[in-house]
Amino acid sequence: MVMKTRKKTSITDKKRRGLHHNHGHHYKKVYLPYLPLLLVIGVGVLLGNFKPPMNNKGILAYSTNISQDSLLVATNYQRTQNNQSALGINNQLTAAAQAKANDMVARNYWSHTTPDGQEPWAFIQQADYKYQKAGENLAYGFDTSNNIVAGWMNSEDHRANLLDSAYSEVGFGYANSSNYQNTGPETVVVAMYGSRVKGISTTPSSPSALSTENPMHKSATIAVSHIQTLTNGQAPWTTFAAGLFIGAVVVYLVIKHGLAIKRALKDF
Repeated sequence: MVMKTRKKTSITDKKRRGLHHNHGHHYKKVYLPYLPLLLVIGVGVLLGNFKPPMNNKGILAYSTNISQDSLLVATNYQRTQNNQSALGINNQLTAAAQAKANDMVARNYWSHTTPDGQEPWAFIQQADYKYQKAGENLAYGFDTSNNIVAGWMNSEDHRANLLDSAYSEVGFGYANSSNYQNTGPETVVVAMYGSRVKGISTTPSSPSALSTENPMHKSATIAVSHIQTLTNGQAPWTTFAAGLFIGAVVVYLVIKHGLAIKRALKDF
């Protein structure tokens, strides 16, 4: 009769296996809590840098929520909030602003002065508006009247025009361009402010392309990530730096503890 003897597990084997088992639980306790955090940070960085494709075909890219009435409401809200009297719509100033917007789109320029050297007041005079003081604000790259006025309020010169106590009337004009300043479809907006008293004084503000997220940039061409928003757009390199740092941390952990992480995941 042949008897099989069962191989006895040595004490050292038990210890070795026990240690291996304990190490697995140890690594799980140490590293697993950090894995969700790394995943969340990684996904957040990716989403923060994601730029959806822009559709520049047809009129869908044009600003559709801009009107004279809504521009007037937004303007007067800011004026009353700053203890200034509300402005009234003037048809002559409206005609002047519309003529200027049409001319800017037709000749594709971004300036208070036309390519042939005409000042904004030429449009006001052509509309037969007799003024003591007049001002002009320009904008493009916005999709709503509220955002346009908010952009002007975030620019010192535009804000001064919008809140000037000397003005009593305003006119707004806007025109669409299929490829304004080589930025694709845009809506150009012109505001003409004035007061009808004898004597002439003109105070133009410097034109600038404004944006909703960062008022000194065109919203159609610049997308601001969440990290850039925290820095007010002054440090666009922070997104890349954050991604690089997180990537370096992950690589470091994988290289230094790759085997341990693999064992921990295997035992999990």
